[in-house]
Amino acid sequence: MSSENIAGLRFLNNEQVRELTSKHKTPFYVYSRAELQRAVNDVLGFRDLMPYGCTPRYATKANEHPDILKFFDAQGLSFDASSGFEAENIVKCGIAPQKILLTAQELPEDLGALVNSGVGFTATSLHQLKTFCELFPGKPVSVRINPGIGHGHNNRITTGGLSASFGIWYEYISQVLEIVQAHRSKIERLHMHIGSGSDPVQWVTAVKICLEIVEKLPDVTVLNIGGGFKTSYQPEEKETDMAAVGAEIAELIKAFADKTSTKLHIEIEPGRFLVVHACAIVSSVIDMTDTGIEGFKFIRTNTGMTEIQRQAMYGAYHELVVIPAEPAALEAYDNYVVVGHCCESSDCLTVAHDDPERIEPRKLHTAAIGDYLVIEDSGAYCASMAASGYNGFPKAPEIFID
Repeated sequence: MSSENIAGLRFLNNEQVRELTSKHKTPFYVYSRAELQRAVNDVLGFRDLMPYGCTPRYATKANEHPDILKFFDAQGLSFDASSGFEAENIVKCGIAPQKILLTAQELPEDLGALVNSGVGFTATSLHQLKTFCELFPGKPVSVRINPGIGHGHNNRITTGGLSASFGIWYEYISQVLEIVQAHRSKIERLHMHIGSGSDPVQWVTAVKICLEIVEKLPDVTVLNIGGGFKTSYQPEEKETDMAAVGAEIAELIKAFADKTSTKLHIEIEPGRFLVVHACAIVSSVIDMTDTGIEGFKFIRTNTGMTEIQRQAMYGAYHELVVIPAEPAALEAYDNYVVVGHCCESSDCLTVAHDDPERIEPRKLHTAAIGDYLVIEDSGAYCASMAASGYNGFPKAPEIFID
Protein backbone atom coordinates (compact mmCIF):
# COMPACT_ATOMS: atom_id res chain seq x y z
CA MET A 1 0.00 0.00 0.00
CA SER A 2 1.24 3.46 -0.80
CA SER A 3 -1.63 5.54 0.55
CA GLU A 4 -1.29 7.11 3.98
CA ASN A 5 -4.98 7.05 4.81
CA ILE A 6 -5.79 3.48 5.72
CA ALA A 7 -9.24 2.10 6.59
CA GLY A 8 -10.25 3.04 10.11
CA LEU A 9 -10.08 6.81 10.20
CA ARG A 10 -13.68 8.00 10.12
CA PHE A 11 -13.57 11.80 10.00
CA LEU A 12 -9.89 12.65 10.47
CA ASN A 13 -6.96 12.23 8.10
CA ASN A 14 -3.27 11.81 8.85
CA GLU A 15 -2.45 15.46 8.28
CA GLN A 16 -5.18 16.56 10.67
CA VAL A 17 -3.87 14.22 13.35
CA ARG A 18 -0.37 15.70 13.07
CA GLU A 19 -1.73 19.24 13.04
CA LEU A 20 -3.86 18.61 16.13
CA THR A 21 -0.95 17.03 18.00
CA SER A 22 1.14 20.11 17.27
CA LYS A 23 -1.44 22.17 19.18
CA HIS A 24 -2.68 19.74 21.83
CA LYS A 25 -0.76 17.36 24.05
CA THR A 26 -1.83 13.74 23.69
CA PRO A 27 -3.97 12.01 24.69
CA PHE A 28 -7.06 13.97 23.77
CA TYR A 29 -10.59 13.40 22.53
CA VAL A 30 -11.47 15.13 19.27
CA TYR A 31 -15.13 15.62 18.31
CA SER A 32 -16.59 16.30 14.89
CA ARG A 33 -19.59 18.64 14.75
CA ALA A 34 -20.35 17.36 11.25
CA GLU A 35 -20.67 13.78 12.56
CA LEU A 36 -22.91 14.97 15.40
CA GLN A 37 -25.14 16.71 12.86
CA ARG A 38 -25.31 13.64 10.64
CA ALA A 39 -26.52 11.50 13.54
CA VAL A 40 -29.06 14.13 14.62
CA ASN A 41 -30.47 14.19 11.10
CA ASP A 42 -31.02 10.41 11.23
CA VAL A 43 -32.85 10.69 14.55
CA LEU A 44 -35.00 13.58 13.35
CA GLY A 45 -35.86 11.52 10.29
CA PHE A 46 -37.20 8.79 12.59
CA ARG A 47 -39.17 11.42 14.52
CA ASP A 48 -40.84 12.69 11.38
CA LEU A 49 -42.12 9.21 10.49
CA MET A 50 -44.21 8.84 13.65
CA PRO A 51 -47.89 9.45 12.88
CA TYR A 52 -48.92 11.07 16.18
CA GLY A 53 -45.75 12.85 17.20
CA CYS A 54 -42.37 11.85 18.59
CA THR A 55 -39.95 13.30 21.15
CA PRO A 56 -36.31 12.23 20.67
CA ARG A 57 -34.40 12.38 23.97
CA TYR A 58 -30.62 12.23 24.07
CA ALA A 59 -29.46 9.68 26.68
CA THR A 60 -27.02 11.93 28.48
CA LYS A 61 -25.06 9.14 30.11
CA ALA A 62 -23.41 8.37 26.76
CA ASN A 63 -21.49 11.65 26.88
CA GLU A 64 -22.25 14.58 29.15
CA HIS A 65 -19.95 17.20 27.61
CA PRO A 66 -21.70 20.60 27.93
CA ASP A 67 -20.99 21.53 24.31
CA ILE A 68 -22.68 18.34 23.12
CA LEU A 69 -25.72 18.96 25.33
CA LYS A 70 -26.03 22.54 24.06
CA PHE A 71 -25.62 21.39 20.45
CA PHE A 72 -28.43 18.84 20.78
CA ASP A 73 -30.62 21.36 22.61
CA ALA A 74 -30.21 23.76 19.69
CA GLN A 75 -31.24 20.94 17.33
CA GLY A 76 -34.52 20.50 19.19
CA LEU A 77 -33.72 17.32 21.10
CA SER A 78 -34.95 16.64 24.62
CA PHE A 79 -32.97 14.70 27.22
CA ASP A 80 -32.94 11.48 29.23
CA ALA A 81 -31.17 11.64 32.61
CA SER A 82 -30.06 8.51 34.48
CA SER A 83 -29.57 10.22 37.84
CA GLY A 84 -30.63 13.33 39.65
CA PHE A 85 -27.09 14.61 39.28
CA GLU A 86 -27.28 14.22 35.50
CA ALA A 87 -30.53 16.15 35.48
CA GLU A 88 -28.94 18.96 37.47
CA ASN A 89 -25.93 19.06 35.13
CA ILE A 90 -28.22 19.37 32.11
CA VAL A 91 -30.02 22.30 33.72
CA LYS A 92 -26.65 23.95 34.48
CA CYS A 93 -26.04 24.03 30.72
CA GLY A 94 -28.99 26.38 30.36
CA ILE A 95 -31.43 23.69 29.22
CA ALA A 96 -35.05 23.92 30.38
CA PRO A 97 -35.98 21.34 33.06
CA GLN A 98 -39.17 20.60 31.11
CA LYS A 99 -37.01 18.99 28.39
CA ILE A 100 -35.60 16.40 30.82
CA LEU A 101 -37.01 12.99 31.75
CA LEU A 102 -35.34 11.33 34.76
CA THR A 103 -35.31 7.53 34.66
CA ALA A 104 -32.90 6.30 37.33
CA GLN A 105 -31.90 3.27 39.34
CA GLU A 106 -31.33 5.47 42.40
CA LEU A 107 -34.13 7.68 43.67
CA PRO A 108 -32.73 11.23 44.03
CA GLU A 109 -32.83 12.73 47.52
CA ASP A 110 -34.11 15.96 45.98
CA LEU A 111 -36.77 14.29 43.82
CA GLY A 112 -39.43 16.74 44.98
CA ALA A 113 -37.37 19.77 44.03
CA LEU A 114 -36.48 18.30 40.62
CA VAL A 115 -40.09 17.49 39.78
CA ASN A 116 -41.29 20.88 41.01
CA SER A 117 -38.74 22.53 38.74
CA GLY A 118 -40.29 20.81 35.72
CA VAL A 119 -38.14 17.68 35.34
CA GLY A 120 -40.19 14.63 34.35
CA PHE A 121 -39.85 11.40 36.33
CA THR A 122 -40.21 7.73 35.46
CA ALA A 123 -40.63 5.19 38.27
CA THR A 124 -38.44 2.13 37.69
CA SER A 125 -39.62 0.06 40.67
CA LEU A 126 -42.70 -0.36 42.81
CA HIS A 127 -40.90 1.44 45.64
CA GLN A 128 -40.10 4.41 43.40
CA LEU A 129 -43.68 4.51 42.16
CA LYS A 130 -45.10 4.51 45.68
CA THR A 131 -42.65 7.23 46.79
CA PHE A 132 -43.57 9.45 43.85
CA CYS A 133 -47.30 8.98 44.38
CA GLU A 134 -46.96 9.83 48.08
CA LEU A 135 -45.04 13.00 47.22
CA PHE A 136 -47.38 13.99 44.40
CA PRO A 137 -50.83 12.43 44.96
CA GLY A 138 -53.02 12.88 41.91
CA LYS A 139 -50.12 13.77 39.61
CA PRO A 140 -49.83 11.67 36.43
CA VAL A 141 -46.86 9.31 36.50
CA SER A 142 -44.50 7.59 34.09
CA VAL A 143 -43.60 3.93 34.66
CA ARG A 144 -40.75 1.86 33.27
CA ILE A 145 -41.66 -1.76 32.56
CA ASN A 146 -39.34 -4.71 32.08
CA PRO A 147 -41.14 -6.36 29.14
CA GLY A 148 -39.71 -9.80 29.87
CA ILE A 149 -37.17 -9.80 27.07
CA GLY A 150 -33.75 -8.23 26.80
CA HIS A 151 -31.21 -7.95 24.05
CA GLY A 152 -27.81 -6.29 23.76
CA HIS A 153 -24.67 -7.11 21.85
CA ASN A 154 -23.52 -8.83 25.04
CA ASN A 155 -24.99 -9.67 28.46
CA ARG A 156 -23.31 -6.77 30.22
CA ILE A 157 -25.41 -4.22 28.34
CA THR A 158 -28.73 -6.06 28.29
CA THR A 159 -31.33 -4.18 30.32
CA GLY A 160 -34.43 -6.32 30.00
CA GLY A 161 -35.45 -9.89 30.81
CA LEU A 162 -35.08 -12.10 33.88
CA SER A 163 -31.51 -11.05 34.70
CA ALA A 164 -32.13 -7.28 34.54
CA SER A 165 -33.15 -5.10 37.50
CA PHE A 166 -34.24 -2.24 35.24
CA GLY A 167 -37.94 -1.47 35.37
CA ILE A 168 -40.98 -3.12 36.95
CA TRP A 169 -41.54 -6.71 35.90
CA TYR A 170 -44.39 -6.83 33.38
CA GLU A 171 -46.38 -9.35 35.42
CA TYR A 172 -46.74 -6.78 38.23
CA ILE A 173 -49.04 -4.44 36.29
CA SER A 174 -51.88 -5.12 38.74
CA GLN A 175 -49.70 -3.89 41.62
CA VAL A 176 -48.78 -0.80 39.60
CA LEU A 177 -52.45 -0.02 39.11
CA GLU A 178 -53.21 -0.56 42.80
CA ILE A 179 -50.58 1.99 43.80
CA VAL A 180 -51.66 4.71 41.37
CA GLN A 181 -55.36 4.20 42.08
CA ALA A 182 -54.74 4.41 45.83
CA HIS A 183 -53.19 7.86 45.28
CA ARG A 184 -55.82 9.05 42.77
CA SER A 185 -53.18 9.15 40.04
CA LYS A 186 -52.90 7.70 36.56
CA ILE A 187 -50.15 6.38 34.29
CA GLU A 188 -49.60 8.71 31.33
CA ARG A 189 -46.32 7.26 29.98
CA LEU A 190 -45.11 3.68 29.61
CA HIS A 191 -41.34 3.32 29.29
CA MET A 192 -39.21 0.35 28.25
CA HIS A 193 -35.61 -0.34 27.23
CA ILE A 194 -34.21 -3.78 26.46
CA GLY A 195 -30.50 -3.11 25.95
CA SER A 196 -27.78 -1.40 23.98
CA GLY A 197 -26.83 -2.56 20.52
CA SER A 198 -30.12 -4.41 20.23
CA ASP A 199 -31.04 -6.26 17.09
CA PRO A 200 -33.86 -4.28 15.39
CA VAL A 201 -36.02 -7.43 15.24
CA GLN A 202 -35.79 -7.87 19.01
CA TRP A 203 -36.46 -4.19 19.51
CA VAL A 204 -39.64 -4.27 17.41
CA THR A 205 -40.76 -7.40 19.29
CA ALA A 206 -40.40 -5.51 22.58
CA VAL A 207 -42.53 -2.66 21.20
CA LYS A 208 -45.27 -5.15 20.34
CA ILE A 209 -45.17 -6.49 23.92
CA CYS A 210 -45.43 -2.96 25.30
CA LEU A 211 -48.42 -2.21 23.09
CA GLU A 212 -50.14 -5.22 24.64
CA ILE A 213 -49.41 -3.74 28.08
CA VAL A 214 -50.68 -0.31 27.02
CA GLU A 215 -54.04 -1.92 26.23
CA LYS A 216 -54.35 -2.61 29.97
CA LEU A 217 -53.50 1.02 30.83
CA PRO A 218 -56.19 3.22 29.26
CA ASP A 219 -54.66 6.51 30.45
CA VAL A 220 -51.31 6.03 28.66
CA THR A 221 -50.81 8.55 25.86
CA VAL A 222 -46.99 8.35 25.56
CA LEU A 223 -44.93 5.26 24.80
CA ASN A 224 -41.20 5.63 25.42
CA ILE A 225 -39.45 2.81 23.58
CA GLY A 226 -35.97 3.62 24.88
CA GLY A 227 -32.78 3.57 22.89
CA GLY A 228 -30.17 0.96 22.16
CA PHE A 229 -30.08 1.55 18.42
CA LYS A 230 -27.27 -0.59 17.06
CA THR A 231 -24.11 1.18 15.91
CA SER A 232 -21.20 -0.30 13.98
CA TYR A 233 -17.71 -0.55 15.46
CA GLN A 234 -16.44 -2.88 12.75
CA PRO A 235 -16.91 -2.64 8.97
CA GLU A 236 -18.91 -5.87 8.81
CA GLU A 237 -21.39 -4.75 11.49
CA LYS A 238 -24.73 -3.44 10.27
CA GLU A 239 -25.94 -0.25 11.89
CA THR A 240 -29.62 0.38 12.64
CA ASP A 241 -31.40 1.89 9.66
CA MET A 242 -33.46 4.51 11.48
CA ALA A 243 -35.73 5.11 8.49
CA ALA A 244 -36.52 1.41 8.04
CA VAL A 245 -37.13 0.77 11.75
CA GLY A 246 -39.11 3.99 12.04
CA ALA A 247 -41.40 2.97 9.20
CA GLU A 248 -42.09 -0.38 10.87
CA ILE A 249 -42.80 1.23 14.25
CA ALA A 250 -45.06 3.79 12.59
CA GLU A 251 -47.17 1.01 11.11
CA LEU A 252 -47.49 -0.65 14.52
CA ILE A 253 -48.60 2.63 16.11
CA LYS A 254 -51.18 3.31 13.38
CA ALA A 255 -52.55 -0.21 13.65
CA PHE A 256 -52.79 0.22 17.43
CA ALA A 257 -54.74 3.45 16.95
CA ASP A 258 -57.13 1.74 14.56
CA LYS A 259 -57.68 -1.02 17.12
CA THR A 260 -57.96 1.04 20.31
CA SER A 261 -58.55 4.67 19.17
CA THR A 262 -55.43 5.61 21.19
CA LYS A 263 -52.99 7.71 19.21
CA LEU A 264 -49.69 7.21 21.02
CA HIS A 265 -47.00 9.86 21.10
CA ILE A 266 -43.64 8.08 20.81
CA GLU A 267 -40.43 8.88 22.65
CA ILE A 268 -36.99 7.46 21.85
CA GLU A 269 -33.78 7.78 23.85
CA PRO A 270 -30.72 7.36 21.61
CA GLY A 271 -27.40 7.94 23.33
CA ARG A 272 -24.61 5.98 21.69
CA PHE A 273 -26.24 6.37 18.26
CA LEU A 274 -25.93 10.17 18.42
CA VAL A 275 -22.32 10.48 19.55
CA VAL A 276 -20.35 7.26 18.98
CA HIS A 277 -18.89 8.08 15.56
CA ALA A 278 -18.33 11.75 16.35
CA CYS A 279 -15.19 11.27 18.45
CA ALA A 280 -11.74 9.74 18.23
CA ILE A 281 -9.04 9.49 20.89
CA VAL A 282 -5.63 10.60 19.66
CA SER A 283 -2.74 9.11 21.64
CA SER A 284 1.01 8.63 21.28
CA VAL A 285 3.07 5.46 21.00
CA ILE A 286 5.34 5.82 24.03
CA ASP A 287 7.11 2.45 24.05
CA MET A 288 7.49 -0.88 22.23
CA THR A 289 8.20 -4.15 24.01
CA ASP A 290 7.75 -7.89 23.51
CA THR A 291 7.72 -11.22 25.32
CA GLY A 292 10.10 -13.10 23.07
CA ILE A 293 9.74 -15.16 19.95
CA GLU A 294 6.86 -17.24 21.40
CA GLY A 295 5.08 -14.24 22.91
CA PHE A 296 3.57 -10.95 21.80
CA LYS A 297 4.71 -7.61 20.45
CA PHE A 298 3.28 -4.74 22.46
CA ILE A 299 2.54 -1.13 21.60
CA ARG A 300 2.39 0.98 24.74
CA THR A 301 0.31 4.14 24.44
CA ASN A 302 -0.20 7.12 26.72
CA THR A 303 -3.93 6.45 26.88
CA GLY A 304 -5.99 3.52 28.14
CA MET A 305 -8.46 3.07 30.99
CA THR A 306 -8.02 6.72 31.90
CA GLU A 307 -9.83 7.61 28.64
CA ILE A 308 -11.63 4.42 27.60
CA GLN A 309 -12.71 1.44 29.73
CA ARG A 310 -14.98 -0.31 27.25
CA GLN A 311 -12.45 -2.99 26.30
CA ALA A 312 -11.82 -3.93 29.93
CA MET A 313 -15.51 -3.87 30.84
CA TYR A 314 -17.17 -5.40 27.79
CA GLY A 315 -14.52 -6.78 25.48
CA ALA A 316 -15.48 -3.93 23.16
CA TYR A 317 -13.91 -3.55 19.73
CA HIS A 318 -12.62 -0.19 18.49
CA GLU A 319 -10.73 0.41 15.26
CA LEU A 320 -7.09 1.32 15.99
CA VAL A 321 -5.04 3.25 13.45
CA VAL A 322 -1.28 3.89 13.58
CA ILE A 323 -0.31 7.30 12.18
CA PRO A 324 3.41 7.93 11.54
CA ALA A 325 4.81 10.98 13.29
CA GLU A 326 6.21 12.10 9.92
CA PRO A 327 4.55 11.63 6.50
CA ALA A 328 5.48 8.24 5.13
CA ALA A 329 4.11 5.46 2.96
CA LEU A 330 2.52 2.83 5.20
CA GLU A 331 3.42 -0.49 3.58
CA ALA A 332 4.45 -2.83 6.40
CA TYR A 333 2.13 -4.55 8.88
CA ASP A 334 2.67 -6.43 12.10
CA ASN A 335 0.56 -8.08 14.77
CA TYR A 336 0.44 -6.11 18.00
CA VAL A 337 -1.16 -6.16 21.39
CA VAL A 338 -1.94 -2.54 22.24
CA VAL A 339 -1.88 -1.65 25.92
CA GLY A 340 -2.53 1.46 27.95
CA HIS A 341 -0.40 3.33 30.44
CA CYS A 342 -2.14 2.21 33.64
CA CYS A 343 -0.53 -0.26 36.00
CA GLU A 344 -3.31 -2.79 35.32
CA SER A 345 -3.15 -5.99 33.30
CA SER A 346 -6.73 -5.28 32.15
CA ASP A 347 -5.62 -2.01 30.52
CA CYS A 348 -5.53 -3.60 27.07
CA LEU A 349 -7.05 -2.14 23.91
CA THR A 350 -6.90 -5.34 21.85
CA VAL A 351 -8.95 -7.87 23.79
CA ALA A 352 -11.06 -10.49 22.06
CA HIS A 353 -14.45 -9.25 20.92
CA ASP A 354 -16.95 -9.64 23.80
CA ASP A 355 -14.30 -11.43 25.89
CA PRO A 356 -12.22 -9.05 28.04
CA GLU A 357 -10.39 -11.99 29.61
CA ARG A 358 -8.54 -12.85 26.40
CA ILE A 359 -6.11 -10.68 24.46
CA GLU A 360 -6.22 -10.76 20.68
CA PRO A 361 -3.38 -9.21 18.66
CA ARG A 362 -4.42 -6.76 15.97
CA LYS A 363 -2.87 -6.40 12.50
CA LEU A 364 -1.69 -2.79 12.34
CA HIS A 365 0.78 -0.77 10.35
CA THR A 366 4.28 -1.10 11.75
CA ALA A 367 4.64 1.32 14.65
CA ALA A 368 7.55 3.15 16.24
CA ILE A 369 7.97 5.19 19.39
CA GLY A 370 6.76 8.71 18.69
CA ASP A 371 4.03 7.66 16.24
CA TYR A 372 0.36 8.29 16.98
CA LEU A 373 -2.42 5.80 17.63
CA VAL A 374 -6.03 6.81 16.96
CA ILE A 375 -8.90 5.02 18.70
CA GLU A 376 -12.01 5.40 16.58
CA ASP A 377 -15.71 5.58 17.56
CA SER A 378 -14.95 6.92 21.04
CA GLY A 379 -17.87 9.31 21.46
CA ALA A 380 -20.07 7.11 23.66
CA TYR A 381 -19.29 5.72 27.11
CA CYS A 382 -15.63 6.71 26.91
CA ALA A 383 -15.14 10.16 28.41
CA SER A 384 -18.28 9.63 30.51
CA MET A 385 -16.95 6.35 32.03
CA ALA A 386 -13.21 6.98 32.01
CA ALA A 387 -11.08 6.17 35.07
CA SER A 388 -9.92 9.80 35.20
CA GLY A 389 -7.26 10.40 37.81
CA TYR A 390 -6.28 6.75 38.16
CA ASN A 391 -2.51 6.33 38.68
CA GLY A 392 -2.48 10.13 38.97
CA PHE A 393 -2.97 10.72 35.24
CA PRO A 394 -4.78 14.00 34.48
CA LYS A 395 -8.09 14.17 32.65
CA ALA A 396 -7.59 14.26 28.89
CA PRO A 397 -8.82 17.39 27.12
CA GLU A 398 -11.80 17.31 24.79
CA ILE A 399 -11.66 19.44 21.64
CA PHE A 400 -14.09 20.10 18.80
CA ILE A 401 -13.58 20.53 15.09
CA ASP A 402 -16.04 21.23 12.30
